[in-house]
Amino acid sequence: MTNRKIAYIIKDQKPVVLGKAVTVADACRLMWERRAGSVLVVDSNDSLLGIFTGRDAVRLLASCEDAAGAQLQQAMTSNPVVLTPAHRAIDALRVMVSGNFRHVPIVENGKLFGVVSKGDFKGMEFEVFDWSRHHLTVHREISSIIGDQKPVALAAGDTVRRACQLMTQSGSGSVLALDAQGRLCGIFTGRDAVRLLSEGDDAGSKRLALAMKHDPVTITPGSHAIDALRIMSDGGFRHLPVVENEKIYGVVSRSDFTGVEVDRLDEDEHLAECIW
Repeated sequence: MTNRKIAYIIKDQKPVVLGKAVTVADACRLMWERRAGSVLVVDSNDSLLGIFTGRDAVRLLASCEDAAGAQLQQAMTSNPVVLTPAHRAIDALRVMVSGNFRHVPIVENGKLFGVVSKGDFKGMEFEVFDWSRHHLTVHREISSIIGDQKPVALAAGDTVRRACQLMTQSGSGSVLALDAQGRLCGIFTGRDAVRLLSEGDDAGSKRLALAMKHDPVTITPGSHAIDALRIMSDGGFRHLPVVENEKIYGVVSRSDFTGVEVDRLDEDEHLAECIW
């Protein structure tokens, strides 16, 4: 089924909703516990004021000395684009792509129903949105996806604040951490920013080595799209460094793949469940 109504996608959803005066540390703690990608921020009348995501966490760490102690009203993205339950998947994808964000609150007549993210959509819904990619197949090599990409990289001894500043400036979803020999030793993403802020303290001044995921799983340039998607699905993460013989070629993220590739993964996982 493609181009589903938003009401169907968010049914039974219980979004994380918090007041504007709640601290970023408390919000991130709840996001981490609930494995939520966003917090909807409301006023005293429960009207939507904004949304807070991992990208906002990165932006806050890049610029604020006491990021964990800041209130959500200072850190959120105000007046976000919203849709109603009657809208469809393609409507959500259209506003996400045009606005360059991953989460859209669902509101009708002032009532909050939930939030959709890019991860909620099926592969063919992506294809309906972008017919120009129908000629692409699941057999693309990773090298063709990353092209001449120049990933953001820093020494593991550098600070989280510096990493977040570079992520914000470049629009990148990750920073690769390098050891003294220039080899990959970790990766830092918006999800790590949320976890770090949930712990409080002066998160921005911490060293990347204390905040990153150590020894991340990698993939080679000659591997295929479906291999990367399978690794991401099994590991529960969205970014995968591309490395061969200790040389770093780039990073692929979930958003780099076509709907056909995403649906192929879904088919493989369903087949595995049937066999099991």
